[in-house]
Amino acid sequence: MPEIQAFRGIRYNLGRVGALSDVVTPPYDVIGPDLQEHFYKLHPNSFIRIDLNRIEPGDDDEKSNRYTRAAKVLQAVARRKAWFLTEPDAAIYVYHQEFTAEGTTFVRKGFLGRQRLSRFGEGQVFPHEETLPAAEG
Repeated sequence: MPEIQAFRGIRYNLGRVGALSDVVTPPYDVIGPDLQEHFYKLHPNSFIRIDLNRIEPGDDDEKSNRYTRAAKVLQAVARRKAWFLTEPDAAIYVYHQEFTAEGTTFVRKGFLGRQRLSRFGEGQVFPHEETLPAAEG
């Protein structure tokens, strides 16, 4: 059985950003270029700027790229401008996702917790990467 622990979550400060629906995004691996652009235009504090920052002209491999810009948004800009709040206490976060596919409504129940990382194939929880085809649009 995997060992999990509680952690102090970071979440949007709704008093600063407004509606949560304007700033949250699906996971990066299901966002194509059109949807990425939609989230950039929807809100200046959209999570897209952290999860799937744009590739810009002049990007290089180490000092200036989509990942370094995302880190700057999260670490410097987001916290200084109070876009995010850190929970005062550690917790395990329970969530439910409701969605409809082919006319049937499903509820996916899960939780978020902290777990120590293991080398691929050595742990009890396996990564999800490369389990779905790339996003198309």
